[in-house]
Amino acid sequence: MIQSLANWIKHLCYAVLFLLLLACLLEIGLRVHDSATGQVTRQELYDRGLTCKSWLAHHELKPSRAYLVRHNETNRKVRVTVNSFGFRGQEPILPKPPGTLRILCLGDDSTFAAHVAESETFCARLQEMVAQERSTSVEVFNAGVPDYCPLLSYLQLRHRLLGLAPDVILLNFDMSDISDDHAVRWFVVSDASGNPANCPHPGLEMPRQGNRRSVLDALLLPQWGRQRLNAFLADQTSRVASTSIDFPRSKYLWLADAPPDWEDAIEQAFSSLELIRDLVEGQRIQFFVTAIPAPWQISAAATTGGGIRERLGIPADGLYRSRRPFEMLSDYCRQRDIEFIDVSPEFQSQSSGQRLYLKYAAEFSPEGHELYARELVRKLPLRWALPGETPGDYADQRNGDREPRRR
Repeated sequence: MIQSLANWIKHLCYAVLFLLLLACLLEIGLRVHDSATGQVTRQELYDRGLTCKSWLAHHELKPSRAYLVRHNETNRKVRVTVNSFGFRGQEPILPKPPGTLRILCLGDDSTFAAHVAESETFCARLQEMVAQERSTSVEVFNAGVPDYCPLLSYLQLRHRLLGLAPDVILLNFDMSDISDDHAVRWFVVSDASGNPANCPHPGLEMPRQGNRRSVLDALLLPQWGRQRLNAFLADQTSRVASTSIDFPRSKYLWLADAPPDWEDAIEQAFSSLELIRDLVEGQRIQFFVTAIPAPWQISAAATTGGGIRERLGIPADGLYRSRRPFEMLSDYCRQRDIEFIDVSPEFQSQSSGQRLYLKYAAEFSPEGHELYARELVRKLPLRWALPGETPGDYADQRNGDREPRRR
C-alpha cells in the first residue's frame, strides 16, 4: 500500500516536472518569436497587410508600398501599388499640371478593389471614358481604403488629399458604411466647432500598467493564452445572430424589407457627407455622392463563395429588394443640396446580376466596374471645371437644357 502510494507520488512529480519543462520551452519559444515579430507583447501596435493604424483617420494604407494580392476566383495575383499619398495608383504630379481635370474617388473596399487589376477598376475606366469626351488631360485617383466610411474619407480628405487640387470629388457610398461609421465613431476627437478633427486608432495608445503587477505579468505564456482565448470568444460572438449594429452578422440588416431601428446610426453616417460638402464649398470643387449596391441587392446568386454570406448574416439565396436605402440617401442629399447619382436601377435591371460581383468578396467584378463607370459617365453632369472656370460654367453637352445646380 505504502509502496503503491509512493509510486503514484513519484509519477505525479514526473508529470509536474514534465509540464513545467514544457511550459519553460513554450515560454522560451514565445520569447524568441516575440523578439522577431512583436506578436505577443506588441500585438496591438503591430500592423499586418495593406493597412496600418493612423492617428488621423483610424487606419490607412501603408504609403509607398507594392503588394501582390491573390485573387481567389482566378488564383492569380493582382499587383496593388500604393503611392506616397496613401492611395492606389501612380504618384500624382504636384503641383497639378495646367489644364488637367482631376477627379478624386473616395470610398472603401469597393472603390479600392484589391482583387481587380488597376486597369479594370471603375476609376481607371472612368478616366478613359471621360478622356474620350474631353480634349483635355484627365486624371482619376482611386483614394478608396478598406473598411472606410464617409467619416474617415472626410478626415482623409481634410488632412491629406485636398492638396491634390481635385476638380471633382466623388464619394462612393457603400452599404456597409453605416456599421463601419458606428464602429469608429467612438474614437473621434472633435475640434472647437464640434466637427471631427481626427480619429486615432485605439491600438496606438500605450497600455497603462498599474502600480501593482503580478509575477505572471512578466511571463509571455499567460499573455499568449489570454490573447488566444479572447480571439476565440470574439469569433464566437461574431457568429451570433442579432439585430444590433455592433454585430458583424448585422452589417447589412438595414437593407432588409423590415430593417431594425438604426435611424440614429444612419443619420450619423450620412452627416459626414455634409461635412465634405462644407469642406470643399467655395473651392471650385464639385462634389457628388453615389451609392454602390451590395451584391445581395442585385442578385440572389451574387457573392456566394467562401461562406461570406454566412459570416455577414445574409441568407444563402437572399435578395434585398427594398429601395428604401437608396431613397434615404437620395433624400438626405437633396435636402442638403448635395448632388446624388443613383446607378442602382441599371444594376437591378441586369438579367445576370451575379456576374457584376466577385464570388468570394462583396466587390465589383471587372464587368461590374465597367457598368459602374459607364453609368457614372452617363449620369454625371458634364460641367466639370478646369482651372479658371467656375463650376457650372460647363454646359451639359448631352442635356443642354439642364440648368446647373446653384450652390
